[in-house]
Amino acid sequence: MKKHFRVSGSTFTRLEELGVSAAAVLRGAGLSQACAKEPRTLLKTDELFALWRAIGEVSADPAIGLPLGTETKIERFHPIGVASLTSNNFGEAISQMARYKQVSCPEEIVQKKPW
Repeated sequence: MKKHFRVSGSTFTRLEELGVSAAAVLRGAGLSQACAKEPRTLLKTDELFALWRAIGEVSADPAIGLPLGTETKIERFHPIGVASLTSNNFGEAISQMARYKQVSCPEEIVQKKPW
């Protein structure tokens, strides 16, 4: 069974902001340059590994994954993330996410209280 992994188009924007050429990464991974322009791309397991290998090879920073995985601009956050961050506590954040899922997609988050 082949798995597909979603890669956000903002990953390539973030690479450029960090001084890593997204075009060179995509070339190194053997992926289409169009991936950088799509809002999200589905990659097979081998393509995902090729992408991360290429990021490591093209970047001069051996810890590139850390700044790449850290987003500081709230305008790029997904709405569910914004709702969670504005909550007073973890339980409220879970409730906010559950409400968002009910409204936006056929998914459900069930919160069970331990008491």
